[in-house]
Amino acid sequence: MKSAAEIIGLVFLCLTAFAFSAGAADHNYSLILAEYGKDSSRQQTQTLVRYHFKNGVMIERESLVTTETLSLRYDLGRNQIYDNRYVVTMLGNVVDLTTRQVLFKSKGRLIGIDQDSRSVVVRVERDDESGIYAFNLTTLKYRKLKRPGSWGLPGTVSPNRQLSASGDGTEIWLHRLSGTKVSLGSGFLRGGTFYCNSSLTPTFVWADDEQLLTQTRNGSLVRVDVEGRREPVVTIPDADPPPCGPELLRDKGNQIFYMQQDRSWLIDVAKRTFEPYLWQPAGNGFEIEYQRNDSYGHIIRYQDREIGRWWSESPATAPGYIAVAFGKVGSNLGYPEGVKVWSAENNQWTTIKPEWLTAIIGWLEE
Repeated sequence: MKSAAEIIGLVFLCLTAFAFSAGAADHNYSLILAEYGKDSSRQQTQTLVRYHFKNGVMIERESLVTTETLSLRYDLGRNQIYDNRYVVTMLGNVVDLTTRQVLFKSKGRLIGIDQDSRSVVVRVERDDESGIYAFNLTTLKYRKLKRPGSWGLPGTVSPNRQLSASGDGTEIWLHRLSGTKVSLGSGFLRGGTFYCNSSLTPTFVWADDEQLLTQTRNGSLVRVDVEGRREPVVTIPDADPPPCGPELLRDKGNQIFYMQQDRSWLIDVAKRTFEPYLWQPAGNGFEIEYQRNDSYGHIIRYQDREIGRWWSESPATAPGYIAVAFGKVGSNLGYPEGVKVWSAENNQWTTIKPEWLTAIIGWLEE
């Protein structure tokens, strides 16, 4: 028989779980899409549109901000939503979804967002202007950083932001905050087709703060430390490179994978092992079958359970929600039919078909 204290504890846990589930149901989300259109003078536009969801059901469509495509674009690469309010484009342009205003037009490319100062940091490389600049989201001031620190490091920055690495030919270079640049050696070969070979540079990722994972030839992965010392990690037989060579990448789960033409591999650097890379994390408990199947596209799973199969790309997730751009099997997803949205609250897919989809931007919590 349980003691009174144990019974009280169990009751407390049940009440806590009930309160948590009830609170979770109160968190509704809206999906932000960018959609093409034309203005009164027939100039192409791009509009940020908000699709409101409640209990898994789409309840409202709301146009937020429209700009001419020549002025501001969302179709040039990855966009992100910061602080549940701001859309930041790949170039570093900033749109405030609350005030529905374009706050900042970038002259460069986005490096990242400084969480401490709440600033969008861009690298500008123009004939009349160059350097590292920051747009502060609180003060709305734009300034050149006299001491950019890690934001000024070229190439791929280490996890602790104290170093960076860049590739040139078959050589890898190490950069320090002091401005020094040293070679980690050459012979880091990356083979592709004849069309791409002349422009290929080494592929690598940071394994930790002081070591890179790279390759000496397709399939032969090595670890290189900041002194240039090399150590074999794994050898993958019959490496089948894409036209422009295999790539070492990190996914949203912070896993390292080695992308090849028809199959990819999950790499465990510490254990020096590799295995087929089958599922790519999409965040919030969702994952996508990595390799596209010609007969259906990709399997999509939530908490290890299959929820659908779509010819799709560009997944964006929120707690209990996923959105993907979709089309007919075999179609060009550069011109998708629309967006499929699944919700864990009703276990159903909703179809959104804009006249012309530009990009899936992401989710807002309401």
